[in-house]
Amino acid sequence: MNTPMTTHTTHTAHALSTTAYRPTSTLQTIWLIARRQMLEAMRGRTTVTMLIFSLALLTGMVWFTLRPLVDTPNPGSFAGTMIAFYLSYVGLLNSQSSIGVAAGVFAGDKERGCLLPLLVTPASNIALFVGKLLGAVLPALLYTLIGVVVYFGELVLFFHPQILSLVPVLLSVLIILLTVAFALFGAVVASVISSRVSTFQAAQTYGSLVTTVLWIGFFVLVFTAASWGLWIFSLAVAGIYALDILLLIFSATTWRREEVMAKL
Repeated sequence: MNTPMTTHTTHTAHALSTTAYRPTSTLQTIWLIARRQMLEAMRGRTTVTMLIFSLALLTGMVWFTLRPLVDTPNPGSFAGTMIAFYLSYVGLLNSQSSIGVAAGVFAGDKERGCLLPLLVTPASNIALFVGKLLGAVLPALLYTLIGVVVYFGELVLFFHPQILSLVPVLLSVLIILLTVAFALFGAVVASVISSRVSTFQAAQTYGSLVTTVLWIGFFVLVFTAASWGLWIFSLAVAGIYALDILLLIFSATTWRREEVMAKL
């Protein structure tokens, strides 16, 4: 008499146990890691202070250096080139904070003792690296967006709306894409260094070298864009994105996770 009820109860319990556990997808895992990293990065005073400093510096640059160029009767293409150049400066100055954050994503967690709980999860190396990378880059890109909006707002406020007609649109778009590509590249390199050194200070030291190299490479590309032609400049930007992806995959696949866990 009780057999059907028992069988029904067993099936119900099995269905509940099956539906209760749903493995987290790779995208969900990446977002959880990235969100935690972003919250930590945006709580820090350093990045906020850097944003305020960059905005104040930007205001002075726009008012004192662009004014002599724009206030002439015929500003010409040189004024537009300088406007684009300052756009690249705004982007790079605000996006480089991703390197400092990425330098501590692994080494900093090691020192705080919160890396091991993450390593024992089923998350793959790719998910760990991508999540940490996004957590370092997305706040920096948010600050970059704020800087760009403030920059164009100051151009209109300090001068006149017609100044926007001097902006080289295609070059400006490529500069913004280049800013994102360099932010990703710097963060990838810094996170790779962070995953392979034992202290946060060491990761920061190497990360500062990465920042210096990026500044030089960035401005070389921007200044030579006019002589190369925009299509070659576009290929260079696409090549940096491809390098970002290849470097991320190579770093994640060659990272010896078990050795790191054994040392913690």
